[in-house]
Formats: sequence, C-alpha cells, structure tokens
Amino acid sequence: MRLLARDGWTIKARGAGERMRRPRIRFWQKVLAALVIVGVAPIALVSVVSTNNTRNDLTLLGVTNIRQRSTSTANAIDAYLASRLGDIILVAKLPDIVRYATNLGDQESRAIARTALAAAAARAPEYESVAVVDPKGTIVAASVPTDEGTSVAFREYFLTAMKGTPYVSDPSYSVITNKPALFFSSPVASNNVVVAVVRTRVNLAAIWDIVESDAGSVGVGAHSFLVDDYGIRLAVSETKGNRAQAESLIYKPIAPIDADTAKKLAADKRFGTITPDKLVIDPLPTLKAALDGLPKGASGDAAFAFGSGSAEQRGVVTRLVNKPWGYVLAVPLTTYTKAADNATFDAGLMLVMGVLLSFVIGILLTRSLVGPLRRLVGEATQVSTGDIDLREAHFDTRSGDDITHEVASAFDRMLNALRFYALADEAGSGGEE
Repeated sequence: MRLLARDGWTIKARGAGERMRRPRIRFWQKVLAALVIVGVAPIALVSVVSTNNTRNDLTLLGVTNIRQRSTSTANAIDAYLASRLGDIILVAKLPDIVRYATNLGDQESRAIARTALAAAAARAPEYESVAVVDPKGTIVAASVPTDEGTSVAFREYFLTAMKGTPYVSDPSYSVITNKPALFFSSPVASNNVVVAVVRTRVNLAAIWDIVESDAGSVGVGAHSFLVDDYGIRLAVSETKGNRAQAESLIYKPIAPIDADTAKKLAADKRFGTITPDKLVIDPLPTLKAALDGLPKGASGDAAFAFGSGSAEQRGVVTRLVNKPWGYVLAVPLTTYTKAADNATFDAGLMLVMGVLLSFVIGILLTRSLVGPLRRLVGEATQVSTGDIDLREAHFDTRSGDDITHEVASAFDRMLNALRFYALADEAGSGGEE
C-alpha cells in the first residue's frame, strides 16, 4: 500500500501483490434478502406448520372414521355367524332330528328327519345343505339326498361337535361341491349323551356381500378384507362384480404359514387340492403385528399403516368374537389428506410468487433509491475533478425522494462551505501579493 497526493487529497493506492477486495453484496441483493426473510420466510414457516397440523388432524379423523366402519362391519359378520350357529343348534334340538339320531336305522324317522332338514335349509338362500352325521362321521340324512353317504370324519366341525361343542368352521372346500363353504355344527344329545351331529353347509355369498359393501364406503379407494387367525384372506371387497374370479382373489396369506399349521390346513382341505405351499403370499407385516396384538375371543381393534409415498394407506383391523378372525378396512392416506396436499401445493405456489414479487419490488425499490444517488455521486465527482466550476456547481434539492433530497441538500451545504474557504484562500493570497 502506498499513498499518492493529488490536488491536496491523499489517496490510497493498492500494491501489486495486495489481494483484491472480495466482491461486495449489492444493495438490491440486500433488499431482496430482507424482503424474503421478513415477508416470505414467516409465511413459509406458518404454511409448513399449518399444513402438517392439518394433515395430522385429517389423518386422525380418517382413522376414526375407518375404525367406526370397521367395527360396525365386524359386528355384522359376528352377528351373521352367531345367527347361523343358532340355527344349527336349534335344528339339533328338533324332536324329529333327536328321534332319528337315537334310532339311525329307522327309515320312517329318517324320512321325517329329511323333511325337517329341508325346511331348515330353506331358511336362507346361502344354505346349501343341512345334514345329520352319524358317530362314525358319515352323512346319513340330508336336505340334499346326494350328500348322504359322504364321510366327513376328518372335518374339525364334526370332531368338535362330537365332543359336545357347537362349532363354526373356517371356510374350506367342500368334498361334495369342491367349492369353498362355511360349516356350522352342533351335537345332537339324548340323555346328555351325544348320539349324532347336525351340520349346515353355507356358501360364502352372504359374508362376501357384507365385505364387498365396504368398497369405497369411507372414501375413494377404500377396500376391505376378512382374514382368519392364520392370516389367510377369506373375503375381499375386490370380488364385488368379480365373483367368477373370487377364488383367485381370496386365500392370500398376509404372512408365511408354518409347517405344522400347513399340515393341519391341508388335512382339513382348506384349499381343496391346493397345498398351502402353493398359496400366493401377499405380506402385510404391520397388519400381522396389529392382529397378533389383539386378544382372541374378545372384541378389539388396532390401527396400522402400510405402503409408502403416494401409496401409503391407513387401516384398522377389528377382532371378531365368534371366530378369531380379523376384519380389515383400509383407505389410501391421500383420500383424507388431499385437502392438505392441495394446500401444500397452493402454499408452494404462493411462496414462488412471493419470491418473484420480492425480486421485482427489490429491483424497483433499489432503482428508485440508488439511481438518483448515483447521479448525485456523478455530479460530486465532476466537482472534485474540476470538470464543473465550483462557483457554478450546485445540486438539485427540489426533486427526488426524501433521502435523495437530504443528500442533495447536504452536498449543497458542502459546496457552500467549499466556496467560502475557496474565497477566503483567494482573499488571503491577494493580500500577500
């Protein structure tokens, strides 16, 4: 660094090896930053917090809505199972059935029992067959005569009823129709001794109707399904209008089935000729964890989430009472948070517009302020270099904004002072001569 003297002024000159100054932040950039920080940033922060709170509130509201519907439908399925079980228990107590069960060789009692069984089967359209099973597990009388002579000794519903307990089976393929069905059974007792079993074969149409009714029930994309205690889908809402493809849509486990359970299911012909290892696994680990956490034999529900991103869903699983099944109702999360998502887009658009407006305002404000000041600087430079006679130089104090006016006035006062000292110098020089 060295000093240069010019016209009485001392000027600092930069040495060759001295570093150049860092580029200064321009005034308009400072104005823009101030506008963004003061005007846009608070709006962005409030929008983010507000949108997140709204999304959380909508999600909670959605889960509450799903829970109510799931519980209602689960209760409807429970009531249906209880009603059908009550029907077969009533059949087991009919005098004509008890009379025949105590004397299976009596053909006249058999004919009367068939009439009673046919009347019981006519109670509901989903009843396919009502039958009496002897202690060896053979159907000896049925509302459908072709069922007679079939052995069901391996069926869980027969073994459980023979021990004196009414039973509701899981859906399994009938050895007679080779189609999935539910079986309800009850012991026939005489003098407190089980002498036979009565059972009803019921198709799944009614349960499928209940499950399918929840398709779109609580929002766009809402779907439902029923799983047993092994996590195997028994009914899905996707069968609505696609009953012909129903068997390819159900029986998809939510988790792999262990070997012992697979053997048990195969022995009970749960899937007809298909072995459990051939089932298509559609894993839902969060659902399995929620279902495992619910006690069996008591009502209860649990919320869970699955999927990610735009495919994220919220669901509620409700435990049935009459069977350890779980009824699941799920809805895409965006169905409930769409309003918040739209608000997020609107907020983003508003922020972009805010930044653009801040940029425009910053430029206009800077130009309106800096432009006149630069003109004043130019005039002051001309005075300092002698391009304008000091006695004739002046700054316009009648135009510009408040700041420009004040700066111009200050420059004029400075010029007046310079003129005074210049005249004084001239007077002094004249006296010495």
